[in-house]
Amino acid sequence: MKKFIIQLLFFYLFISLIDLCWIRFMPIEKHIPHIWLMVGFFTAMTALSHFLSINASKGKPQGFIRYYMGSTAIRFFLYLMIIVAYRFYDKSTLVPFAIGFMAHYFIFTLFEVPILLKDLNKG
Repeated sequence: MKKFIIQLLFFYLFISLIDLCWIRFMPIEKHIPHIWLMVGFFTAMTALSHFLSINASKGKPQGFIRYYMGSTAIRFFLYLMIIVAYRFYDKSTLVPFAIGFMAHYFIFTLFEVPILLKDLNKG
């Protein structure tokens, strides 16, 4: 678990650096609102998801598969609800927010899945 936290910290710093460059070099109309909250949110959700998935893997393999598929669907639904709620918060920046939010979702998912598979193959 300690190794995953260190990897996640470095990934968080890497994504934060990319986001900082995006803010610095892209035109203002392409800026993603609340980008720093997004990075922190996805870091926390990735850590929580990883720890719960590792704990769920301790039982039957079928149970883990059901847990992982269910938790992924619930998380994705939660993320879509955040985007819908943001529409009521600030409709004028909805498109950049939604694109940035989903981009961060896919980036963090691409980070999480290979590490989770590697951890599951060890155990």
